[in-house]
Amino acid sequence: MIILDDDHPVEFKMLTPGFNWLRLGAVLAHGLNGYHSPLPKGSTISTHTKHAGQMCFEGPELVHRGVYHTGMSSPPWLVKAISEGKVASNHELDLVALAVLPHHDVSTMMVRKDLGITRIEDIRDRKIPLRVGIPPRGMDHPGGWIIDKVLEEYGFCLADIESWGGQVIDSDRAPIEALAVHVKQKSRIQKLRDGELDAIFDEAIMTKPWKDMTDAVEMQFLSVDDTVLKRLEAKYGAKSATLPAGKFRLQDHDVACIDFSGWCLYCRRDLPERYAYLVTQAIVQHASEVEGMYPGPFSPLTSPISAQVLCSETALPFHAGAIRFYEEQGAKIGG
Repeated sequence: MIILDDDHPVEFKMLTPGFNWLRLGAVLAHGLNGYHSPLPKGSTISTHTKHAGQMCFEGPELVHRGVYHTGMSSPPWLVKAISEGKVASNHELDLVALAVLPHHDVSTMMVRKDLGITRIEDIRDRKIPLRVGIPPRGMDHPGGWIIDKVLEEYGFCLADIESWGGQVIDSDRAPIEALAVHVKQKSRIQKLRDGELDAIFDEAIMTKPWKDMTDAVEMQFLSVDDTVLKRLEAKYGAKSATLPAGKFRLQDHDVACIDFSGWCLYCRRDLPERYAYLVTQAIVQHASEVEGMYPGPFSPLTSPISAQVLCSETALPFHAGAIRFYEEQGAKIGG
């Protein structure tokens, strides 16, 4: 563990992988070590980014080993599964939460309506050669990993779709256009319009590409069976959620999905209480700056941000220092 000693300058390291979390890390770094920093003189705060999808699986282990003081991942139930040794790690990790930022999302599956698919098992039973867009596969991204797990419960996999003559594409996912310059191919929306793509199995449902895709082409959302949801909960603690009817064009029914909500900021249980308190406090003190980075109806982060909102999700237990801050703010854990 990187030692934090208030009698000497400290080096506080945050793992904030990916575009959105790196921006959040910058706000927290400034909040902790700005002009009126509560840290010892000469202290530094650093934010670190690596492959965002991979770090959702590897980050908890790195924080557990003390490479970083804090990490960020989504969804919280997956962080818990990793900390319990059910996913990615074969041993328990001593991790707790500092905050879960409000982010309403699901992992869902949609197919072109003209294919006549109304259930996930239709794909299996009819051996449909779908051309499907997904997040990076396996443990390169939680969104790709959960697709594997859902299909596994139905008795088939992405490789089966390919063996039937289909195509699985995990390289055209670019919800942030400014970061899509390296993708040398058509967008998902254009592929759907041109009849080159049949399905999207993905998350980030709150972002604009989902509206654009469903506005461009008639799509059918597929519900995950309740028995499958229960098995995934038993195995991994996966939470279920509902995509309400009317969310998208022609979506005339509720859709049962896997919950992907919440940006979980976590740390080791033995992080000094003072630092857990300060990190949590910094989010609330700079809530307006954080909210300002994510404006509009297609924001990946939901406003408002408050002490009560940050401690409402309880997949992981909270650090004692974070609890002290929330209690001082009159917030109720899990409330």
